[in-house]
Amino acid sequence: MESYFLQFLSGLMSSMFLFLLAAGLSLIFGVSKIINISHGAFYMLGAYLLVTMSRFGQLNIWMFLAVAIIGSAIVGVLGALLEKFILRRVYRGGMLVVALVTFGVLAVMEELAKIIWGAELTAVPPPRGFDGAFAIAGSSVPLYNISLIVAGVLVAIAVWAVVEKTRYGLLIRAAAMDREMLGALGVPVPRIFTLTFGFGTTLAGLAGFLAAPMVSISPTMGSSIIIEAFAVVVIGGLGSLPGSLLGAFIVGQTQAFGILLAPESTMLLLYVLMAIILIVRPGGLMGAKPN
Repeated sequence: MESYFLQFLSGLMSSMFLFLLAAGLSLIFGVSKIINISHGAFYMLGAYLLVTMSRFGQLNIWMFLAVAIIGSAIVGVLGALLEKFILRRVYRGGMLVVALVTFGVLAVMEELAKIIWGAELTAVPPPRGFDGAFAIAGSSVPLYNISLIVAGVLVAIAVWAVVEKTRYGLLIRAAAMDREMLGALGVPVPRIFTLTFGFGTTLAGLAGFLAAPMVSISPTMGSSIIIEAFAVVVIGGLGSLPGSLLGAFIVGQTQAFGILLAPESTMLLLYVLMAIILIVRPGGLMGAKPN
């Protein structure tokens, strides 16, 4: 029973940064209707920015939070620049062309990461004071893992508040429903596209920061996790923020218990689950039903 509890916590922890990745993907797709394959590269960039700062010594919790906020904002700015100066020029080519361009961006960013940080695996310690363990139900759980679950819940609430309770969130939802009507009302829709892309990549960078002390950091970590992020949005529903949260929980728990019960078939279980959901509900569990 203890091992099951530990796997549940592990799945919950993985769900937190999967949600951040998937939420960004869903917001971008909901507004601009593009599939951003380069999203994983911004996750990787967030992790490597923490690697760079950690070379000056182990960060305390306040420095870690400052670096996470500033670094993820930098990642978001880079994402906004990508949308404004590259992707905006290829929108007319359709979804396939945009997907190919974002795949090219992912490949370029991976190669740049190899040049700047090297191709070998890298690790960073958790912030000072959060590198111990916490006893829960007779099990020893790393303190950083628990704090990551709490931080993920707080960020999820913050993202929901931005989307549902602010004027910017209202514009995002309006753009997702009817871009042409929004433009006819005088709202600069291209600017909404850019801001949303920047916001989505900010979440990806933040996910990279939070995940960095727990995972092996490499230039290809973004292309690896983007498959899981797409699984989340397929299961939860593209364009649905609650769906991203539900999908992240399902994917995180499927991986955690798959490793425990069927370690050689974990990804197969995930693909089977995706296939079943697509057959039963093509729009995802909480996504809109396709016309």
